[in-house]
Amino acid sequence: MSGDRHLRVRELLASPALKDAEFLAGEAGLDATVVDAVLCMRLKSDSPPRAGELVVFDAANIGEHRYQIDVAIRVIAEAGAVALIIANPGFELGISVQRLANRFGVPLIVLLDADAMTITHQLRAHLWAADVEQASTIHALLTSLSQMRLDSAEDVLAVIAELSASRVCLIGRDLSVAAGEPIEIGGRRLASGNPYLVDHSSEAALHSTEIVLAPGEAADYWLLAEREGSDGSQRLLQSLLQIAAWYLTALLASTRVRSESDARRRIAVLNELLASSDLHERDIQNQMLELGWSAAGWNTGLHIKLQGGDTARIIDLHAEVRERLRGVGLDGPLVERNDGWSGWVTEPVEPAVETYASMVQRLDDALTEFVSMHSGLQAHGGIGRPYPDLSGLRLSLTEAHEAALIANAGSSRSSGAAHIDQLGVQRVLMGWFSSEDFARYARSILDPVLALDSDHELLRTLEVYLDASCSTTDAAHQLLVHRNTVANRIRRIVDVLGVNLEDPETRLSLQLACRVLRINRQPTQTMQNALL
Repeated sequence: MSGDRHLRVRELLASPALKDAEFLAGEAGLDATVVDAVLCMRLKSDSPPRAGELVVFDAANIGEHRYQIDVAIRVIAEAGAVALIIANPGFELGISVQRLANRFGVPLIVLLDADAMTITHQLRAHLWAADVEQASTIHALLTSLSQMRLDSAEDVLAVIAELSASRVCLIGRDLSVAAGEPIEIGGRRLASGNPYLVDHSSEAALHSTEIVLAPGEAADYWLLAEREGSDGSQRLLQSLLQIAAWYLTALLASTRVRSESDARRRIAVLNELLASSDLHERDIQNQMLELGWSAAGWNTGLHIKLQGGDTARIIDLHAEVRERLRGVGLDGPLVERNDGWSGWVTEPVEPAVETYASMVQRLDDALTEFVSMHSGLQAHGGIGRPYPDLSGLRLSLTEAHEAALIANAGSSRSSGAAHIDQLGVQRVLMGWFSSEDFARYARSILDPVLALDSDHELLRTLEVYLDASCSTTDAAHQLLVHRNTVANRIRRIVDVLGVNLEDPETRLSLQLACRVLRINRQPTQTMQNALL
C-alpha cells in the first residue's frame, strides 16, 4: 500500500476509533506518517512490523510477561514503525515504559476494554477507505435531506456540524449570525464571486460559500464552517457544505416567498385601513380578524424607520423585530412598510399618560439591541397617542410615523425612539421642514455638493460635522474615519459651496437643509417592487 493519504500519527488519534484512547508518551513521534495499521499478539525482532506501520498490541493475555511491551517499543523503533497502541492491558503501564517510549520517540497509546481486531479494522478503514467514509457521510446527509426532516436552517447546520465535527453557521449580508454557532471571522476572507473559498490563514481553516436567493443578485447569506485537521477531513467538509448550500438556497428562497406573500397580505390590509377606501369598515375589520388583528379597544400606533438596508432586509428582519418588541412587552401586529415597520398595541382601557415614557424606553431598548446585532443598520421608532377603535388606530399610526421621522432627523444615534407628545416645537418645525418649499430650498443650497456626491458620503459628513458642533474629532468618531478625512471632506464642501462655516446662520441653514434632504430621501427600491 502506498499511503496516499499521508496521515500523521497525531491526525489518526482524532479517529472515532480512538475517542476513548489515552496518549501516554512518545510525543516526538506524533508527526510520523502512518502507512498502515496491523494487529500483533507478540512482537519479535525476527518478525518486525514494516516501516510506517502503526501496531495494535493486544495485551489481554500477556499475564506476568509485561516485559513484552518494552520489547515491542524497541522492535517498533528499530523497524521504523511509527506508534504502539496497547489494548486491554489489565494493569497500569509504569513510568519506566513511558520513559522508554519517550526515549525512542514511539507514541504510546492505551485503550481499555477494546476489541483489538475491531480497532485495527477501523484504523485501516480510516487510512485506506477515505472515499468510502466520505461517501457514507455524504449519503447520511442526502438521506436526511431527501426525507425532508430538515425544515429549518438550524436543523441543516446541526446535521453538518455533527457529520463533519466542525463549527458551522449561517451569516447574513451584515455578517450577523442567522443560524448556527458563531464563528469569529476576523481578517479572514469570505467567498465573493467565487462558488467556494477556503481561507488557510489561521490554524483552523475557514470554509465559506455564498448563498444567492435570486440569480444575478449579491449574496444574501454565507454558509461558514471552521475546522482543523487533515486534507481529507477538509475535503469532506467542503463536499458537505456544497450540498448543504444547495438545500439551504431552496429552503431560504421558499421561506422568503412565503414571507413576501404574508407581507403582501398584511400590507394590503394596512393600506386599506389607512387609506380612504370604498370598503365598508366592517369589511376591513373582517380582513383584520383573518390575520388575527384587532382594533377593539385603545390602540397605540408604532412606527420604526429603518436605514442602511434595502427593502428585502425589511422582510427578512420582520420576525426578529416582532420578537424583540414582544420581548419588551409591545406585543401586537407588525407590518412591513417601504421604510421600516408599522404596528400597534391594543389595550382594553385607555393607558395613563404616565405610561408613555415607559413605552418609549422599552421601544428604545428593543431598537438599541436590534441595531447592535446588525452592523450598518439604523432604526428609529415613533409612538402615537392611544385612541379607541379603528378610526383612532388610523390617527395613532399617522402620529407614530411622524414621530419616527422626527426621532430619526433629530438623533445622531443609530437608534432611538420618541412619543409624539415629547416632540413639541420639533413637530411644528417639521411641518415646514417636510414641505415642498423647504425641500426645494434645501436642494438649491446643497445642489453643488449633490452633483459630486452620488453615494451621499459628503452630505452625511457635513450633517454629522454640523451636529457635532463642527468638531472633526467627534465627527470622525461617529463616521468611523480618521479626523483628517473629515477635515478634507469639509474643506472640499466649503470650496464647492463657497460658504463660511464660521457664520452661525450659515451653519444653521446647512444643518436644516441636510436634515430635510435626509428625511425626504426615498429608498432606492420600493416595497412594492420587492414583493412582485
